[in-house]
Amino acid sequence: MWLIGLALAEPAPEIVGALENELARATTELALPGEDGPHWVQLEVVDGTYATMFAEFGAMMTDDVMPHRLLRVEIRSGDESFDSANFEAFGEGDGVTSGRLPIEDVQVAIERELWLATDRAYKMSVEQLARKSAELEGQDDERPAMWPATPVVDLSAEARPLDADGLRDRVAALSAVLGEYPEFESGAAAGRDWQGLRVLVNSEGSKIAQPTGFAVIRVEAILRHEDGSRLRDGRWWVAESVADLPPLDEMLAETREMADWLVGLNEARVLNDYLGPVLFEAPASVELFRQLAAPEMLGTPPPASGRGIFGEIVDKRPTARIGRRLLPEGWSLVDDPNLDAVGGYAYDQDGVRGKRVEVVSDGVVRSVLHSRVPAHPDGESTGHGRSLGTERREAHPSIVTVTPDRSRSDKALRKKGLRMAAQAGSEGLLVVKLVEPPAMSEDFDVFFTGDGPPPGLTMPYEVVLLHPDGTEEPIRGLRFSGVDRRALRDIVMAGPTSGPTAVLDGKPGPARYHIGAVGGMPGSWEAPAVLVSELELVGNHGGDARVIPSPVASED
Repeated sequence: MWLIGLALAEPAPEIVGALENELARATTELALPGEDGPHWVQLEVVDGTYATMFAEFGAMMTDDVMPHRLLRVEIRSGDESFDSANFEAFGEGDGVTSGRLPIEDVQVAIERELWLATDRAYKMSVEQLARKSAELEGQDDERPAMWPATPVVDLSAEARPLDADGLRDRVAALSAVLGEYPEFESGAAAGRDWQGLRVLVNSEGSKIAQPTGFAVIRVEAILRHEDGSRLRDGRWWVAESVADLPPLDEMLAETREMADWLVGLNEARVLNDYLGPVLFEAPASVELFRQLAAPEMLGTPPPASGRGIFGEIVDKRPTARIGRRLLPEGWSLVDDPNLDAVGGYAYDQDGVRGKRVEVVSDGVVRSVLHSRVPAHPDGESTGHGRSLGTERREAHPSIVTVTPDRSRSDKALRKKGLRMAAQAGSEGLLVVKLVEPPAMSEDFDVFFTGDGPPPGLTMPYEVVLLHPDGTEEPIRGLRFSGVDRRALRDIVMAGPTSGPTAVLDGKPGPARYHIGAVGGMPGSWEAPAVLVSELELVGNHGGDARVIPSPVASED
């Protein structure tokens, strides 16, 4: 059984034994009357412990430390040319199930849960195969059901130790800093330390165990301006373990810096509209690239969904297109899960060894990331198949490095940006210092015909207007408008980088904004500060003011 605070030196023999036994039964005995057995089976257990803490103004609200054993079963009916996977039927099962396993190492109890989950997954896959066959009848597709992979046997893994006490101390101390500011209506810190092993066996012969987990702390403060507008700012740190987080003194200093900035926005003005050059400082530039570039890197095609409402064939294509210019000339973008950074791994969740991929060369997309979901008849996975929960294994970024053709100094970027701002008739250059990560986004926007364009980027947390005399004026209430991947082609100059920035992320799309403050898949992005020739931002101020002030503020 998992012991809190200690490393799991190797997969529990009871887990491995139960997985092997059920796999043998599923590949030899599992079949409904009149139906073939599955052509592919993968059983997976994530075994570890998580500590989750949440505190407001120094008071602990949630303090959970629990063992965690999650089972995932994926079964495919059909054969190597056509199977039940990669088909979208709203509200219907797809052959993937999940569930919790006993936290004690009792093999008979573990095997019972595996048996029931495998039975459910197989029945769903048989039904899904029938639906898929009916919907796609007459459609020729030369792609195989899944790209092949070389079986791997590697159970030599050791999980990192959990540090619940260290996490608790940091969350409490960081939230207490925000309690020093009576202006705030909310001052919270949330953290999670999750450490464990991922154990995988499949019918191709792979048997893999590897460490999984991360440590994350996010801090957020909310202030209500006198005009009723709600102002937010945050800080966040992601690492492989609590021991790898920055020293507490540094985190406390960053939190106070954030709080002081937010209080200062009480005196800041709102720009109703800005159209002109924008300078993204690192780490704001990381959000620019990961929010706009990630969809252009991923080659996993969307799942088939049958015919349209008029019987037409619906041909879905991935967003990423080889040959598309994504970045300026001379720029490159590389994804390499083998690097020593957050998000690195030996094997992806398909059991495929992660490979270095030069996605962009000389500004043009040359290759894309793949899972085992086939994008064309001949090919192979690049070892980037990952997902959350029961979602299908799709390509996902790991450790991304964006390299410009030439890097300039901050001074050069600002000088160039001010000159361009003057040409655009602006009173100064807009400098974005920090952008809200999707995990902390609260926005849920619905757009109708005739509305303005959607933002395309999450809101900027910290923005200043750089005036020609070098002074920086804080600006509040700005939001991006109509930003998409083409903004990356409008980069006119690059500056220094702050080094790799660790992130937690979900797959591009609506689900990315609902992974929660302490959830997601770990990764790293390294990108330089950049000057974009033109972006549009709109101001927003006003809202519902509080009827009476905060009781703490009243006492002061």
